[in-house]
Amino acid sequence: MKFLRWIIRIGGTLVLASLVAGLLVMLWLGARIATYEQLDDADHLRAKNEYLDAIRSGSTSRDGEGEGRADEDGSGTDRPNILIILFDDLGYGDLGAYGARSISTPHIDGLAEAGLRLDNYYSPSPVCTSSRAAMLTGRYAPRAGLNLVVFPSGHPIDRTLRAANSNIRLPAEEILLPEILEAAGYTTAMVGKWHLGDHSPSLPNDRGFGSYTGALYSNDMTPFAIYRDDEILYEAPFDQTRMNEVYTAAVVEFLDRDHASPFFLYYAHNFPHIPLFSPDTDHGRSRAGLYGDVIEGLDDSVGTILEVLERRGELDDTLILLTSDNGPWYEGNPGAVRGRKNQTWEGGMRVPFIAHWPKRIRPGRTSTAPVVGVDLVPTLLALLELPSPPDRILDGLDLGAQLFDGAPPVDRLIHYFGMDAGLDAIRDGRFKYHRRRGVRSGGSDRFSYNETWGPWLFDLELDPAESYDATRSHPDEAARMARLFADKTAEIAANPRGWR
Repeated sequence: MKFLRWIIRIGGTLVLASLVAGLLVMLWLGARIATYEQLDDADHLRAKNEYLDAIRSGSTSRDGEGEGRADEDGSGTDRPNILIILFDDLGYGDLGAYGARSISTPHIDGLAEAGLRLDNYYSPSPVCTSSRAAMLTGRYAPRAGLNLVVFPSGHPIDRTLRAANSNIRLPAEEILLPEILEAAGYTTAMVGKWHLGDHSPSLPNDRGFGSYTGALYSNDMTPFAIYRDDEILYEAPFDQTRMNEVYTAAVVEFLDRDHASPFFLYYAHNFPHIPLFSPDTDHGRSRAGLYGDVIEGLDDSVGTILEVLERRGELDDTLILLTSDNGPWYEGNPGAVRGRKNQTWEGGMRVPFIAHWPKRIRPGRTSTAPVVGVDLVPTLLALLELPSPPDRILDGLDLGAQLFDGAPPVDRLIHYFGMDAGLDAIRDGRFKYHRRRGVRSGGSDRFSYNETWGPWLFDLELDPAESYDATRSHPDEAARMARLFADKTAEIAANPRGWR
């Protein structure tokens, strides 16, 4: 009996100690989460400000002469208006210009017919936050310090990231395209989904946008409100059947202002990310259900924008770039290839891209040139004869010759970065190499799990759907691609943020 009482006493003590220890851990985690503050890199923040100040003062240019080249009329550097239209989860095959038959997109198709359609454009990531960070910085998401999806402050995942000392917003030291263009004298504005952090110093107005109307994150996150700069314009829960109406009106309002300088407008719509909504007047307008109705509504928005630009006589002087942040999710057409959003198969990252600029782009062009979202910043810097930041690596290439002048494709690697595990795959022209990793398996979505397979080599020329491992038919190519993959992985590991 004494031994039994001793065992019970010891057991009770251990249970009490475990409870106390658990409580202390919870208190520590709670304090850590409540007091967490993401730290920015002071040295590179200083370098960023010096770079932007030099552009602002006109003391620097790409050729080092300060004023840039002159046009034929002697008016100085050719500076078009720039309009980037970014849809959320739009699939490669969701537009008529890319083969859609059940969805009608005449205005977007018209842009393609009068401009350039890319057949091998890749979003920089298969998921929204990291794709947007990479596109606006010209640096793949691991470089930009945001290789994940951020959630509203207070969300359980946000708390988890804080407890893990992870970034919860775009680092302040990263240089965004709007910050560069604002420093170069552009009038800047954003309409739509931000999703790079919901508090300073990583809000749209902190990062180069003179005006902002939109949502701070995806439309499936709560509370979902619409902001005008730093004030709530429409309280949560916002009636998303009005999304197109509100966003289009904000774009038109900005375009109808008299701008003393060229403008940069970033129109980043929340749709067709789910949940999907459309006004009653649009019900049944497409042959593709609610998803198709939403896409046709987005095409209406583009048509309205084109009408305003034409009415104001600015269409010919505006470079329009239209694309998607990643492949489609539950609905949408990835273009008869393997995979969807969140995956580094082709369907997760190969998306539509249309460029329109009558002054430089010949109508009706299509191109197989491989282009990635990280190429936009270096391409625009070169176009405007602005220098690259000296303290950091830009992962993108200047592809102005391919986009604007019809030059043949350049040899380059495409890098496919996954959501949370770094580099998943690379493409070099015809061939694509995947590392060994988990692949979803199982009898149903509810009970699927990861099984580790690979590595694989796919011949995209013969097998665009990535269905057959070509390693046995091309062993030398597989070995070469494996070496290139290892080299890039080692480069990222040695310099994760890409500082010079």
